[in-house]
Amino acid sequence: MSSAAEQACAALPLRLVFPDWHPRYPDASTLPMWTHRLSLATALAAWMFVLATGLAHGSGAAACAGSPCDGSLGALQAQHLAAWGVGLLTAALCLMSLLEGRRIHATVPRLAALALLLVVARRLLGELMALEVSPGLLSWAHLCVSVIFFAPVMGIACLTRHAARPDSPARRDAVPAGSYRLLVLATGLCFVQIVLGGLVRHAGAGLACGDLPLCRGVLPLGQSAEVILHAVHRLHGLLFAAVTFVALPRLRPHLRRQTDSTRRLLLVLLSFGVLAQIVLGLLTVWSYLGLLFVTLHLGLGALLLAGLLVLCFRLRAASAASEAADLGGLISPQGDAA
Repeated sequence: MSSAAEQACAALPLRLVFPDWHPRYPDASTLPMWTHRLSLATALAAWMFVLATGLAHGSGAAACAGSPCDGSLGALQAQHLAAWGVGLLTAALCLMSLLEGRRIHATVPRLAALALLLVVARRLLGELMALEVSPGLLSWAHLCVSVIFFAPVMGIACLTRHAARPDSPARRDAVPAGSYRLLVLATGLCFVQIVLGGLVRHAGAGLACGDLPLCRGVLPLGQSAEVILHAVHRLHGLLFAAVTFVALPRLRPHLRRQTDSTRRLLLVLLSFGVLAQIVLGLLTVWSYLGLLFVTLHLGLGALLLAGLLVLCFRLRAASAASEAADLGGLISPQGDAA
């Protein structure tokens, strides 16, 4: 069989789904465009799953997976539906990435495989939770895996964006190494803050500290473990906000004005998002763990993490030579004038 016939046979399953795809044009934008869109749809489904998980735990439906509950099974059904949606979209994304992702970037298939492994791990944790084997610890681990899932999916979305949109540059903008390290630090602190929030929720410490800035009028040191955990979550949130407010303004001057309007808007949205997250945290406590505020607090935290991951994947640390060249370009006009 000729090579052309072999390509046609191999392309038959793809042409049933994507009629515009042709093996003669392997670099056509049809499949990369669909890979990019599928990664965005998977990220959206993962965010909806996080929201459904927050609703299920907040309404008490997660504790009664095998028995009828008083009107809260709707949240549990929404969680299961979102989980199936994430699983199917991740499987499709993995298939698309294995077929054409390597042509876009060698890392895309690896990220897709990691996303699929995380979905499998989350499913296994869900099955263990149904067996009531350490449900609190497994539920916390389930949340951690669900949040980590954003990293490979957002990575695929960023790496395939230039292939889906010809006007989007393929290269990553170079920012000073110190500013990029602060961005990575803020991203890590955001993940740790979500993890600490999960610990606070599963330990029942959401109302351990109801006043500001102390806990029950005294310092949290020497008090119960729930009070200390809540105080650590609160102080770590302030640390995350401080690092974010320092890191984001340092990135803005180094973004290209011609093509970085989206990233500039993202910097502004992230700054306001951190402020809104602080307000939602206070409202969560003052409303005595109101379901709406708890769910919004968790959902906004996941959005902040996704936005910071986008910046991490779309930017890079500049080398020392390029930073020296930029500094020389800024100093040379003064030297010439002298």
